[in-house]
Amino acid sequence: MPASMPATLAGAPAKTGRVTCLDGLRGVAACSVVAFHFFYAFTPGPFSDRARTGFTVFDTPLAVLWNGHFAVAVFFVLSGFVLAASSPKSAREAPLMIFLRYLRLGLPALASSALAWAWLNGFPDAAREAQAISTSSWFRWTYQPPIPPLSQAIWEGGVGVFLNGTTRFNNPLWTMQAELLGSILIYGSYAVLRGRWRPLAMALGIVGFGAAGLFYLAAFCAGALVYEMRERLRELPVAGLVIGLVGLVIGATYPYHAGGPGLVSTLQSHLGMDGFREAGAALVLVSVLITPALRRFFESGPLQRLGELSFPIYLVHVPLIVAPAAWLFVAFAPLGPAGLTALFAAACLGTLGLGTLFLVAVERPVLAALKAIRTRARGQARPAGAAP
Repeated sequence: MPASMPATLAGAPAKTGRVTCLDGLRGVAACSVVAFHFFYAFTPGPFSDRARTGFTVFDTPLAVLWNGHFAVAVFFVLSGFVLAASSPKSAREAPLMIFLRYLRLGLPALASSALAWAWLNGFPDAAREAQAISTSSWFRWTYQPPIPPLSQAIWEGGVGVFLNGTTRFNNPLWTMQAELLGSILIYGSYAVLRGRWRPLAMALGIVGFGAAGLFYLAAFCAGALVYEMRERLRELPVAGLVIGLVGLVIGATYPYHAGGPGLVSTLQSHLGMDGFREAGAALVLVSVLITPALRRFFESGPLQRLGELSFPIYLVHVPLIVAPAAWLFVAFAPLGPAGLTALFAAACLGTLGLGTLFLVAVERPVLAALKAIRTRARGQARPAGAAP
């Protein structure tokens, strides 16, 4: 067992530790978002149905493989956990850390927005023509010709999306505003609260933000609360799997099932909806932490690689879907199941390839620069003669 981890639980880190299994979980969630956007674009039927009836695979935990709504909830819960682990040591440090967090989100978002602008200009009619065939309403979140200038793409990616919470160059960037607000919440709270006040504040945040309908902020609080309670967690192989399954049932089931008479039908209509998906994501986080088999699975080499690529994958996949993938969808229409499967495989490979380039050209340089700034700032703030 690594020395940085408490003896009670191998998956729960000390203050400076890193829970590598959560990197794998983040990578899987990113892949789920890719699948969601691809199939919502080209086979929108099940995703567009806001009054689904009967029982299909969308009503099972298997929907976690393409339920982008749930994947985003997982992102927010994981962010709450990680932000709590890297919280400022004092109120003086909080403003700098919040600013660095903005740069950590904003610089890659800006680069991805510029990349999306280039793809949209390279395939200017692809999204419109694909929408005419698939009839997917999802394309309304993408700019159609005339494509706005590069200056607007830079503004929306680096600033506008944080102010407005949306952009039509690269629509997944809507989460950047939520991530920044969640960062301000956690870093700000942790800068002024100490000890037992932190878990109490996070628990109150879950209740308060949930009651106000701000479920994404409740998700950040849930992740931070799990971090605060990490030393009380114990390895429970069987119970951990049950907790994870419950989390998938209530949170990963695709939403919008129609309600009907009876308690069971009423409950089914709420599965996967706001509140349920965030609660399910928090249960999945706990499940991974306390279940050795799940930790080993998410710590495997391929999933760790996906974890490293998770943010680049998230940032680059939609421009590929709405531009070259949409162009191919139109060029070879109508596509049967085999053709659509081949196009999905091509989109996934393209996303991995472009994501790897983005990791090398943008993600790693940004992280290295921010680490240098943070290290220098902390060194300057240390009193003369203090131990390093």
